[in-house]
Amino acid sequence: MAQLTERPADWVSTAPVVVENSRPIAAPVETVWERIADHETWPEWFTDLSSVAVTFGAEGVGGGRDVKVPGMTVKERFTAWEPPHRFAFTLFEGPRIMTSMAESVVLAPDGDGCTITYTQGIEPAKGFGWLVKLAAKRLDGQQRAALDELAALVE
Repeated sequence: MAQLTERPADWVSTAPVVVENSRPIAAPVETVWERIADHETWPEWFTDLSSVAVTFGAEGVGGGRDVKVPGMTVKERFTAWEPPHRFAFTLFEGPRIMTSMAESVVLAPDGDGCTITYTQGIEPAKGFGWLVKLAAKRLDGQQRAALDELAALVE
């Protein structure tokens, strides 16, 4: 594991590698936000995560959590917390193939439901651009599946 450069919430969409998916959900923004703000239940819908543990502050900018994914635990710090519309975080400890990674979840009202947009931004470490781009294809599939699972839980 390596110490990563922390990035602000708005950096996500301008990162060298961006993975983004949007999906309509037939549930109100507040209902979807409740699931997103319930950190420990993320593995129920983001099934590539094995566990999520709040380590300092469950809510608000500066809070954080440890997230176990296959083979490692990454450490995250919240960089945006705007209930019920926006949640973002930056990794401050993660794999050596990157120098930065940040993620953002945005919920926008859409009729009786909402649209969720999940964005991951990654800056590869020197010499690992090819590997991060390859990993981005897998992340895209994980995102799509997670959003489908989230929708199934709240609709």
